[in-house]
Amino acid sequence: MTTETPGVESEDIRVGNTCLLSVMNQLFLVEILDVQPTSIRVSFPGMDYPVEGMAAGLEFHDKSGINTYQTVVLEGPRSGKEGILLEYPHKKVRERHRDWCRVSTDLTVQVKDQIHFRRYDASLINLSAGGALISTDAPFELDTTVEMFISLPGEPMHHVLGRVVHVNRREDMPTNAPRLFGIQFISPDRKIIESIIKYIWNRLREMYNIS
Repeated sequence: MTTETPGVESEDIRVGNTCLLSVMNQLFLVEILDVQPTSIRVSFPGMDYPVEGMAAGLEFHDKSGINTYQTVVLEGPRSGKEGILLEYPHKKVRERHRDWCRVSTDLTVQVKDQIHFRRYDASLINLSAGGALISTDAPFELDTTVEMFISLPGEPMHHVLGRVVHVNRREDMPTNAPRLFGIQFISPDRKIIESIIKYIWNRLREMYNIS
């Protein structure tokens, strides 16, 4: 469920709070450094972009959903100034998490981050319409934006964008073993969701002998 709130004045936008900054189809973990009536300054790891006029979004995650604030870059990174300057947002969009049914699989997928071309094979441990758990050698870190290529039985190859929200390694595995990554899908296409739900129901029928 998604709701919109105009005329934003939120507890999210406070100095010291951290959030995800969405810009140029990438996500960056940032900290709010300063808040003024018409602008916000946030930390930023790069020095060459973004530039003035680029659209951006601030995402604040909690247990029940995501608050997203659409904004515009007023000032990119500059020598002698920390972070970047954003327009104070005028609207908040609240999206609540859905409780998706998740099933185990024996499938293999391919994953890559958005910056590099190399694709990594990954074991698809489990899958839901909202995300997946994979095991792979890929060197992803928390909050990495990844592209996943999924081929479900009887379906064409699906390309879905996701975010790494959990990184772990099985306790019984050596340190050089593949790691486990929890992937949260980012705005998946309706056709992809329908294909995944169809696959999940077929898996449930197989697992529990449902006719």
